[in-house]
Parts: sequence; C-alpha cells; structure tokens
Amino acid sequence: MMETKLQAQKEIRATLSLCIFCMRCIGLSFERPANSVRFLCQKLMFVVSVCTIVYHVFSEIVYIGLTLSNSPRVEDVVPLFHTFGYGALSIAKVFALWSKKEIFAEHLGELSGIWPMEPLDEDARIIKQKSVSALRLVHQWYFSMNVGGVLFYNVTPICVYLYQLWQGLDAQVGFVWMSWYPFDKHQPLNHVFVYLFEVFAGQTCVWIMIGTDLLFSGLASHIALLLRLLHKRLESLADTDKSQEENYQEIVENIKLHQRLIRYCNDLEEAFTIVNLINVVFSSLNICCVVFVIVLLEPLMAVSNKLFLGSALIQIGMLCWYADDIFHSNADVALAVYNSGWYRTDPRCRRALVFLIRRAQKPVAFTAMKFTNLSLVTYSSILTRSYSYFALLYTMYNDS
Repeated sequence: MMETKLQAQKEIRATLSLCIFCMRCIGLSFERPANSVRFLCQKLMFVVSVCTIVYHVFSEIVYIGLTLSNSPRVEDVVPLFHTFGYGALSIAKVFALWSKKEIFAEHLGELSGIWPMEPLDEDARIIKQKSVSALRLVHQWYFSMNVGGVLFYNVTPICVYLYQLWQGLDAQVGFVWMSWYPFDKHQPLNHVFVYLFEVFAGQTCVWIMIGTDLLFSGLASHIALLLRLLHKRLESLADTDKSQEENYQEIVENIKLHQRLIRYCNDLEEAFTIVNLINVVFSSLNICCVVFVIVLLEPLMAVSNKLFLGSALIQIGMLCWYADDIFHSNADVALAVYNSGWYRTDPRCRRALVFLIRRAQKPVAFTAMKFTNLSLVTYSSILTRSYSYFALLYTMYNDS
C-alpha cells in the first residue's frame, strides 16, 4: 500500500515537473529543505525575487506616468502597458502561491491516495493516458512560449547593437524594458547593472507566471481526470451480482470521493479567485496592447512581442479550458448516475443516489471573485473585448 502511494506521488510530481522547477527558481518548494543552509538560500532567493519584480513593476508605473506627462500620444504609451500588466499579474500570482503553498502541498499528498494506479481496466487506462499526455503537451508548449519570449526580449538589445555595428552606424546597447531608475542608467557601470537587473526581473516574472499557471492547470486537470473516472465507476454501479449492502457501500464511497474532489476545487478557487480576476482584466489589456504594437508599430521580423501574444493567448485559454472541463465533468456526474443500474438497487441506495445527483447539479466553477465564471465563454469574451479595445486604439492612432 505504501509503495503504491509513493509511486502515485512520483507520477503526480512527474506531471508537475516544469511547475516544480519554476517554483525552485524563485525560492519556493513543496518539500522542506534538507538543512538550514538550503532553507536560508531558499528564503533569500524568494525575497530577492519578490523585491526585484516589485521594483520592476514600480519603475514601469513611474515610466508610464512620465511618458503620459511628456508625450501622451497613443504610440508612445500603449507599448508600455502589456509588459506592465504581465509584471503586475506576476506579483499577484506569487503572493497567492506563497500564501497557499502548504495547502497545495497537502492536496498533492492527498491526491496520491486516490490517484488511479494499476491494475486498471482498459477504459480507465485510456482516460488516464489521454489526460496526462494532453497535460504534458500543454505544459511543454506554455513553458516554451514563455521562456522563448523572455529570451528574445533579453537578447534583443544585443542583437540590435550587433546589427548597428554591421551597418556601420553609431551602435549603443539598449535596455530590455522601459523603466525608471533614480540614477543615470546610461553611465557604463550603471548600464551593465541595469541590463542584468532587467534580465533577472523579466526571467523572474516568467518563472512565477509559469509556476502558478502550471500548478493551477495541473491540479485542475487531475481533478477533472478523477471526475471522469468517477463517471465510469458510477455507470458500472449495480451491473454485477452484489448485495444491496455492497451497492450502498460503493455508493457511499463514490459520494465521499465526489465531496473530496469538490473540496479540492473549492480550495483551488479560494487560492486563485483574486488572481483570476486580475488575470481576466489584464488579459484583455495585454492582448489588445501587444496586438496594437505588432500590427502598427514594430517591424515585421520582430519576434519578442509575437511570442508574448502567443503566451498570453495560451495562458488565459489554458486556464479557461481546464476550468470549463471541471465544470462539465462535475455536471456529468449526475448523468453518469442516471446511466447506471440504479433501478436494480433498493430504496436506500436510490435515496443516496438522489443526494449525489442533487449535489452534482450544483455548479463547481472557478470564478474571478464571483464576478464571472472561468470558462470557454469567458475566453471568447476576453478576445472580443481585446478586439474592441484594439479598434478604439486604432481609431485614436489614426486621428492623431
């Protein structure tokens, strides 16, 4: 039994390997450090990471304010907003992850007790393989888009400098982000410090974004997987020659599993509801601004903002997809009960099944502070709003 649980923990952590890697890069972990030295290094890394992104976002706010006061033109201000939005969202996510880290670690431990392990029937094995494979593919794409995007942002100033040298122009290394500093950042030593600081700040924002999004989507995917396996268990109810007492005990076990999965969803919702609200608001703004820059301002061959757009679309789309998956998987529990052999059971079993149906009919949804549910409909609304904002900016740009 213990060996099976350890193997389940290993499988679950393998599905979250990219998430765990990103968390370690910012000084967070679900496991206790082995010794005091590692503990201090972990805490120091976390403090440095948080202070870096907080100042990074603050400096961008100041720079936006200075730009608005000096040159409030659309083409000067809009390119600053999507990177600010990404940084602000990172701050919200890192505090959500830090404050609920113990709860997530507890749920990962509890999931190992109900994780589907061999021997499994063929249908259950296929459901598990498809879910895990799809999750791994989504995580790899999301990780690649974000890391590739920040890499292009980081090396762009150097590439531009080398191109200017090749063209025989007056070459000068630029900066990664448009930020304000309380000193002259163009002095040689300051220039090097600022460039390295901005590289670290951008990479830290990406580690935070990837770590939290992959944790949310990974846990949501596993809950949806367990709900689909619960469907199969319910549909096979009373199909074999069991006593009514055995049927009743099986129903009670299924009800307890369903309640447990609902509790996991509620804890995940509580941890991320504020982040989801900020995500929904900033996603429309980020997508709108970066599309404006891509279409109207930047050269055709520029890559960084195009990768930013891809990662922004995948990010909010991934969250809405898994939230929608859980919503429908929970609703389908009632359908699975109806498709079972309930008519072969006694009145006590049927009353328990009615209780399960009524609970499954109550929606389980991830929300943005209760303002709206995360779903594919929400994703469609975000894209629609983004286009509306883009059309408004395009009109203002043409008028100016």
